[in-house]
Amino acid sequence: MVSFLLPVSANAAVVGQQVYLDQLIARARAEKIWTRREWQVLMHYSPTLTGTGVVSLVDDEEFFLSDQGKVSPQAELETTLTHFFSSSPDDDEAIACRFPARLAWLTSALHINKNMLPAYQCTHLHSWLTHLDADGLTLIFPVSVLNSPGSMFGHTFLRFDRKQENKPDLLAWTVGYAAHSEGEDGLSFALNGLLGGYPGRFTLSRYHARVKAYSDIENRDLWEYELDYTRAEIHALLLHLWELLPVYFDYYFIDENCAYQLLAVMEAARPELALTQQFYADATPAETVRVVTNTPGLLKNAYYRPSHRQIIWARAETLARPDQELARALALGEITLDDEQLNISDDYIRAEILELAADYVVYLEALETNKKDFFEMKIPDHQIADNVAPDDVPYGDGSGGLAGDLAGEESADDENNRNRLDQQVLLHQLLAARSKVEVESQLPEIPAPRYRPDQGHRGRRIGLRYGYEDPDQFLQVDFRWAYHDLYDPSRGYVQGAQLEFLQPAFRYYPEGNHFKFESIDFVNIISAPVRNYFIRPYSWEASASLKRYRFNENDRPLMGDVRAGIGVSYQLTEGSAASIFANGAINISDKFDQDVALAAGGRAEVMSTITDSWQVGLYAHAMQYFEGETQTSYRYGGTLRYSLGQNNAMVVDVGEDKEFGDSFFSTQLSWQFYF
Repeated sequence: MVSFLLPVSANAAVVGQQVYLDQLIARARAEKIWTRREWQVLMHYSPTLTGTGVVSLVDDEEFFLSDQGKVSPQAELETTLTHFFSSSPDDDEAIACRFPARLAWLTSALHINKNMLPAYQCTHLHSWLTHLDADGLTLIFPVSVLNSPGSMFGHTFLRFDRKQENKPDLLAWTVGYAAHSEGEDGLSFALNGLLGGYPGRFTLSRYHARVKAYSDIENRDLWEYELDYTRAEIHALLLHLWELLPVYFDYYFIDENCAYQLLAVMEAARPELALTQQFYADATPAETVRVVTNTPGLLKNAYYRPSHRQIIWARAETLARPDQELARALALGEITLDDEQLNISDDYIRAEILELAADYVVYLEALETNKKDFFEMKIPDHQIADNVAPDDVPYGDGSGGLAGDLAGEESADDENNRNRLDQQVLLHQLLAARSKVEVESQLPEIPAPRYRPDQGHRGRRIGLRYGYEDPDQFLQVDFRWAYHDLYDPSRGYVQGAQLEFLQPAFRYYPEGNHFKFESIDFVNIISAPVRNYFIRPYSWEASASLKRYRFNENDRPLMGDVRAGIGVSYQLTEGSAASIFANGAINISDKFDQDVALAAGGRAEVMSTITDSWQVGLYAHAMQYFEGETQTSYRYGGTLRYSLGQNNAMVVDVGEDKEFGDSFFSTQLSWQFYF
């Protein structure tokens, strides 16, 4: 009799589970819970272009349990419920262990009796949560760097803090989202990034690794935005992150990028935030940070972490020039520690020289370090699939901006390795010598900038202008998709950095009562970091546009214009800087022999920020055409900008021009609105 009872009891349990499952599905259908915001967020559903349905932004089929899950929230929910009641021979392979955030929400939404579910331990999941469990959440924003296409707009990632345990921030775990390009760059990199040709993944690393990559190697300041998330909300975020680690999204530089996907993860813990719903055509990191800080009750505090370059600048300012020269000579190996010049009686000065030399060695080593060599090792497929514990995950991601960073194979040149070894030996010697000087070591105090990146102007701009180009008057309207130029209000932006994309302009001439398409700037970039005795970056600029050039007052044809230049920039006073460039240009028009004209020349500019509201600049540039046209063109003049607030400015520009005809006087008065 007993031999029949166990199978009958087991079968009855299965039947009971099926009846209970049917009841849950019926309840879900009656309440249409798949339409709730929580489920939409967990599945990353977004409205289709036609607005008639939704589609998940996750592109990996492994994320969906239903064949229709990518486009059908109901089908995916009902299939998920069904799988939760299915047994698995491997505890960690169970769907309940694979999708714990879905299980947690469905259990709450449908009041599921956990005793009716199969019993799973989910050993790997709980081990992973133990490593990552946190009581604080911080959004990190490394500022933009123009030398990398993927970092031009800045970047964001999240840090999981353990404040109750008083653990150092540098040991905290972070998560970021990155495009994995398999080492491609150049035009192929740009096109694939724009068209979603790369898979994007969430990956983990310690905060000290990201600080090393961004602050030391790329010399980018970091802003840390402490968020007001409860421990329970952070736990919910981690459960959803566990679901996302093995899967990929198609990565789009413009919208579905690192910044946008982090907002989606943040919504998983607090769906009512609706952060992603504020972005449609694009999502730059600075704008996503602005949305976060403007959300009531979400921001607790903001902190500034200066880059390694800023630390060197601050240390150097505390020393006289002869002492700076000693520190630099030590770092370059031009003198040794037993040189008699280092017989300095003032222990404080000697300590500062040694610390500056050590910091400069680290900086020089970083210049020779490809960030991928240090930071971006490819994550083995089996580790992605298994959702290994953080201690087993190599440093990954490190997304640097709209494009993210690129996960490629680790590589190193033998000569570079030898140089690094020599630098490491020298660094050890400097630190050993410093330890013998009985003066307490202190980092220089570097005040935070007056304005955070989220407190700057918005990225898009409309300009309304009145202009005069002898002898014509005109009205002009122009629109800029992104992002910032040197005469925009500077608060919150990197000094000496200009990045403009897609700026068409249209003119109306009242005297002739006619409209003209004036120009479109496809891209216009200027990177002009200032140099000093220790830090010596080069400045550069590049632009591509379609614009009108003047042969005479009645002949202003459209022509292609591509320019590039390299130069240097120096700080004159605290608010003033000067730049000089050597430039080359290519113009394309049927006005030229063979339809192409080539030119070479130079450009100089001095800019001064007088107050937060007032900025003035003087400039001059000249180009000599030597192929396709024999002509000298030039422009010299000045620009004055007055800020009317965070998102409004008035700009006056006055200059004398000579393009392909006679010289002429020009002036413009413009109102610029940022949105």
